[in-house]
Amino acid sequence: MDLNVRIFKDNCVIDIKGEIDIYNAHRIKEAVFQMMQKRVCAFVLNLKRVTYIDSSGIGALLAVNAALMRSELPLRIVSVPPAVMKVMQLTRLIGFLPVERTELEALDELEVKRKGARS
Repeated sequence: MDLNVRIFKDNCVIDIKGEIDIYNAHRIKEAVFQMMQKRVCAFVLNLKRVTYIDSSGIGALLAVNAALMRSELPLRIVSVPPAVMKVMQLTRLIGFLPVERTELEALDELEVKRKGARS
């Protein structure tokens, strides 16, 4: 699995490529926790190039979601491929995890929420 971290304004976008499994799922949590230390305001996990996810990968997404919720930091999961979406549907995580269609939609929504919070 490859991770690429990008900062866009106050948002952290993490592009994930390859398989998310027992051998590397912890790397997603580590990347998010490192960026939390840098005072990023929101997180986007881009799964566009993920080819496989197992229960450890699902566990990592849930752990990241829980940690960010505790810190009151928003998370969006975007561009979920059909095979990964099927796993998320089977585990009934759609509706629980914040999934958006595209990165642009997620970033736009986060910006609107941030502006609304300032008002």
